[in-house]
Amino acid sequence: MRLLKSNSLLGLVNSYVVDSPQPANLSYAWNFGSLLATCLGIQIVTGIILAMHYTPNVDLAFVSVEHIMRDVNYGWMIRYIHANVASFFFIFVYLHIARGLYYGSYKSPRILPWSIGVIILVLMMGTAFLGYVLPYGQMSLWGFLTSPKWFLYDSFLQTSIVPLIAFGAPNVRGIKRIGPHNYDVLCILIGSMLGDCSSELRRGSTRFCFQQEGSHSAYLLWFHSFVTNLGYCSLDIPKILTRLGVGGKLRFILRFKTFSFPSLNWIHEGFYANGVKRVPIWISDYLSPLALAVWVMDDGGIVSSGLKLATNSFTVTDVQFLCDVLFNKYGIIATVVSAGVPDQYCIYISKASMPLLASIVAPHMHPSMKYKLNRHL
Repeated sequence: MRLLKSNSLLGLVNSYVVDSPQPANLSYAWNFGSLLATCLGIQIVTGIILAMHYTPNVDLAFVSVEHIMRDVNYGWMIRYIHANVASFFFIFVYLHIARGLYYGSYKSPRILPWSIGVIILVLMMGTAFLGYVLPYGQMSLWGFLTSPKWFLYDSFLQTSIVPLIAFGAPNVRGIKRIGPHNYDVLCILIGSMLGDCSSELRRGSTRFCFQQEGSHSAYLLWFHSFVTNLGYCSLDIPKILTRLGVGGKLRFILRFKTFSFPSLNWIHEGFYANGVKRVPIWISDYLSPLALAVWVMDDGGIVSSGLKLATNSFTVTDVQFLCDVLFNKYGIIATVVSAGVPDQYCIYISKASMPLLASIVAPHMHPSMKYKLNRHL
């Protein structure tokens, strides 16, 4: 005990921890300040560690978070600590505020400390919001769309200010849908791009156009409903349009487009070079059974006892590359055949490989399109 009082450093600690005079009515309600300081320290340490591995980029943010969770040693634990301590931070703050209201800590002569505390609360909420959107995931999207509007509760502000801000502007749907995109969604888009789908880059974002002949209206309406339910396009039902075909023949087509997504620019860049459609080198990674089924539904056609995939818009090198991918990934034997037009080629899948193809794609196909499997179900 003498050492605690005689040593200069220990004496200072003793004066604050042991001999510090405290009110007689002190209770556990006064612990929330120190608990908040502890939470702040944990948040700073874990936040710095996470920042070392985080990539602040639209296309790489979510990937870097997955890298933290899967590849960084104990990264999952650090992230969960950071996320859960943030929740406890707010719980302790609200209890801290409740205690202040109960004991009248906001009254004179403590008005200034209370006002500073309110300012700190608002800044903390803003910081928490920024941290919430950093992973660039689905929860980030809804936090981005809804959280700021709580500060604009007044109806006048909602109608006058919100439309001027990104999260409320009606003409920037791509910004409102920031990803990440489900793997199946990517496979659907990429499978469609191998077929009748096209993409276009407009104002820095990519949108996709799906089109089918009127005879396949059931399939396109089902496909539109599927894409709409995922939040990728308008609820407006595609209407039948008329176009003049070869020889003046009237064609009936259905078409719809997705919203624009800056986070899908890489698909457009992979499929187009100087405005010419090509097969991207990473196609094997996304040619899943679902993507293959979409491709067959879009471009497949019965030929004898096999199946022909219309790949007319690709070069012979690209078509051969697709044949190699089909064989290496699924064991499907496919050959390059002429489309009957100079410099246009198709893929022919022989009768021998049709049962294998049918077993892969049938579970993902619309009933109106299963006829393309040529009775091999």
